[in-house]
Amino acid sequence: MVYKPIDKDYVLKLVQEKGPLIPIHLRKDLDTDTIMIGAVLSQLVSEGKVKVTSVKIGGTPLYYTPGSEDKLANFMRYLNEKDRRAAELLQEQKVLKEVDQDPLVRVCLRNIKDYAKPLEVNVKGQKEIYWKWYLMPTQEAEAMILKNLKEEEARQAPPVEQTRAAPEQKPVQKQAPASEKAVIQAAPSSGNHPIQARVDEKKKETVAEKPKTHKRDVKEDRKAEEVQERLGKPKESLDAEKDSFFQEVRRYLYDNSIVISDYKILRKTEIDLYVSVPTRLGSQEYFCKAKSKKRVNDGDLSSAYIQGQNTKLPILFLTPGELTKKAKDMLDKEFKGMTVKRI
Repeated sequence: MVYKPIDKDYVLKLVQEKGPLIPIHLRKDLDTDTIMIGAVLSQLVSEGKVKVTSVKIGGTPLYYTPGSEDKLANFMRYLNEKDRRAAELLQEQKVLKEVDQDPLVRVCLRNIKDYAKPLEVNVKGQKEIYWKWYLMPTQEAEAMILKNLKEEEARQAPPVEQTRAAPEQKPVQKQAPASEKAVIQAAPSSGNHPIQARVDEKKKETVAEKPKTHKRDVKEDRKAEEVQERLGKPKESLDAEKDSFFQEVRRYLYDNSIVISDYKILRKTEIDLYVSVPTRLGSQEYFCKAKSKKRVNDGDLSSAYIQGQNTKLPILFLTPGELTKKAKDMLDKEFKGMTVKRI
């Protein structure tokens, strides 16, 4: 069978006018097979001119042009019952805190990628995932999350009466002010950069006392200088990181010819890195999450997956521990493009 050529610009115009749609919706306009129409739509997707949904009609995804996302709400009826309920809940509430939802809703929120956009929040060193309705501006979601955090903080604060000093009580010396920050990272698909928001007006600066260092042999100094030169890090920073989880990670990467281009030590047991992995076709940039845990759960992978998608890079997860059964299942089904290695 001979197929007549299809004008891509004409197909794009039809998607702009009629989308979201599936290939069969254009069959009458183009007078050709849906296979050819699907091929042209795929080309437009690869060029970034057309987007494709995860929600499907009869197993076929929908195609639409950027700027017509609001029309996707009309296709929520094609979700399965459980996913649709989660989408309707999110549409009503606008923002949902993942930890407050039951396990079924958590899974559904990950399934409805067209309607639920994840936000990662760091509060007092603890990471929490929020989900926002896809049409809600990130700025509004940020304001709502911060409001909720302040309300939680107010509920946990002691009553005013308990904080009043007794009439004859000696004045108490003022302590150094404390700080609490919440860092909100927008969903990967949005392409936004992390938004820093203050949860409290106070600031806290703690200076850790530097441990006494012992003399190192010449061989160790040479290694430190090599790493310093490669990463552009000051020698003092390398000394502070000596004998830490970072060194274990660095050794693994070095042994596998993986080059570190940048890194950030979040805590003693968690590091974010950007690395170059050698392949047959040349070096491939990766976002790397290194986490020191005996048991890595699905939440650990989920958090790393969201961060990695935000960088639009493939994800490498390093850990000396083992994955839980649920984490293994979700790695195979949900976390496409993530590689987990045990160090």
